[in-house]
Amino acid sequence: MIVHVALPIPVERHFSYSVPEKWQPFACLFSRVLVPFHNRTITGFITGIEEEDAANLKEILEVVDIFPFVGGALTRLCEWASRYYVTPMGLVLKYALPSSLQIEKHLAVKTADDTLTGLNDMPLKKAYASLGKDRVFGYFRDGFIELYDILVKKPFCPTVEAIADEGNPVNCLYIGSVSDRLSYYVSLISDSLQRGENVLMLLPDYYLMGDYFQRAFLEEFPGKVLWYGTPTKLKSRMETYLRTRSEGSFLIMGNKGCAFLPAMNLGLIIVERHEEDHYRNEEGFNFNAALLSLKRAELEGIPAHFGTASPSLEVFKYGSDGQFRVIHGNSPRLNTHTEIIVEKGIGFYNPLPDEFVEVIRAGVENKERIAVYTPRKDYSSYLQCIECKTLFICPTCSSVLSYRKHKDSLFCTTCNKEFPYNEQCSKCGSNLIRFSHVGAEFLEERLKGLFPDCPVVKITGETAKKEIGLLRKIPVGSPLIIIGTQTLSGLYDVKVKNLILVGWEELSRISGYRASEKMFHTVMHLLDALNPEVLYFCMERKKRVNPALFLDMEGFFRDELAKRKAVDFPPYTRLFLVEVEKKTEEAGAKIIKKIMEILREEGYEGPITGPLLQKKEEYQWRILLKGNEEPLYRSLLRIYALPDVHIEADPLYL
Repeated sequence: MIVHVALPIPVERHFSYSVPEKWQPFACLFSRVLVPFHNRTITGFITGIEEEDAANLKEILEVVDIFPFVGGALTRLCEWASRYYVTPMGLVLKYALPSSLQIEKHLAVKTADDTLTGLNDMPLKKAYASLGKDRVFGYFRDGFIELYDILVKKPFCPTVEAIADEGNPVNCLYIGSVSDRLSYYVSLISDSLQRGENVLMLLPDYYLMGDYFQRAFLEEFPGKVLWYGTPTKLKSRMETYLRTRSEGSFLIMGNKGCAFLPAMNLGLIIVERHEEDHYRNEEGFNFNAALLSLKRAELEGIPAHFGTASPSLEVFKYGSDGQFRVIHGNSPRLNTHTEIIVEKGIGFYNPLPDEFVEVIRAGVENKERIAVYTPRKDYSSYLQCIECKTLFICPTCSSVLSYRKHKDSLFCTTCNKEFPYNEQCSKCGSNLIRFSHVGAEFLEERLKGLFPDCPVVKITGETAKKEIGLLRKIPVGSPLIIIGTQTLSGLYDVKVKNLILVGWEELSRISGYRASEKMFHTVMHLLDALNPEVLYFCMERKKRVNPALFLDMEGFFRDELAKRKAVDFPPYTRLFLVEVEKKTEEAGAKIIKKIMEILREEGYEGPITGPLLQKKEEYQWRILLKGNEEPLYRSLLRIYALPDVHIEADPLYL
């Protein structure tokens, strides 16, 4: 017997091994196997089986799983994700079944056979050690033993392919305020739970939006709400994994990791705020969990419901094209908005604008809550020597460094490296440094100085867990200043009188082709969460944009879709960014030449932008490809196999 194995390595090809006789009865598609690979052992997944011998092949060392733990529609989802996101199948399967779950550690043996009573309640791993793995596998195959999990106390069996209902399930897009979405979700979930179905609900985060919806659903559906994914402890995650695999009538909430969670009798998938970048996975392999969930619903023959105050352009277009049924609730309302125009941007050497300070002063005196949004979290995102004009850049990747005052350090947001701040220019030694492009940390310091008697709370992705508890302790009717980044849009429990956007217009320069969409989502999410009476846009005069263009959803989407269509950008096509990095220009040129040859050989006729060359630590080339046709996918799979080549599907910033 020959098995073809997908290994969790960045190599597209599958590797063939022969199977020793004792393991042949247990080699199944998508079972994990331990194999020798380049002087080490590695766990891969069987993706193909041939009933013939091959003496020249290396043998597998063992079959790992007593039966495949990934099955049914999830295997087809992995196959789709591998192609769609140009990722080797082994990496996709490793993400779908992470080793951190330690499934076998939570399994034990049951038997009614009098000759095997010594195995009753024995941990599965101990049974393997006592009898040998192949022997235990044989007992299970022949029905002499069963497995149960030690946490939920339920039988642990192979997954059974769900039988989809006849007819085509209707996917829905609900556009409305958070209170309306919550009511809509409760109705959907209640109907599914009454039918004994499991419901899978994806949320962008755990501490803010996850906590808000979880508390609401725990009250509405006591004993029926489970969480799967970070940051829960392994035992809790395992309980959810095991319970939903064997029981129905649960609401399973989680972040992007639960898109692959096996669930018995899954009847519905809900995705809250599908447009959030939090659904973009960057570890293991790159994918968008919201779109992955939509594909999973299609494969399992169940409906997907997306809810938001601000849909993505792609999903909005789905609705316009009839692929989604669109339901409109009450959208976030705004009584009025005001512009605060300043000649120079807020910075270390510039005082806070008088109008900005007066809005906050009036709010503090009236014992109101005021929120201040900024797109940056650090003290300063742009440091420059006043004497020689040298920028502070990362020595590793040459990106501009940010300054974090609470750590007195420099930080690179590109490669996530931290460096000491020596208060002097590395080129000329001057200690005259200009801080500009300031963020939440800077505003926090200045506002605490101006309003020492008023609580000033900073909320960013790093501080949300700590500060959300503090916010809830400050009674309504007391003055409060909240400063934060996009994280503010998850504060559904905190309503404010005034909301001030500082530097919002700068998103037009830092978000690539998605800039306008990002600006629109930022405004709508903040309005939805904080429900302010008055919205202020504090903008530098030379960078001013017209806020009215971003407060009309129908008009914004109509105009933005027209622009995207004119240049053939998403959602009208897909983008693939191909990057090559080499130590010498000659070596890189050879790879680029090979890439161009592959594109020609596969018949790709779409547009090619690049290759664009830049020199940092090494020589780097970038090529942008567009399309969704088979020749492009074939080309990308071949290009993936080339050395020192990285492919990013649907790049966020371009």
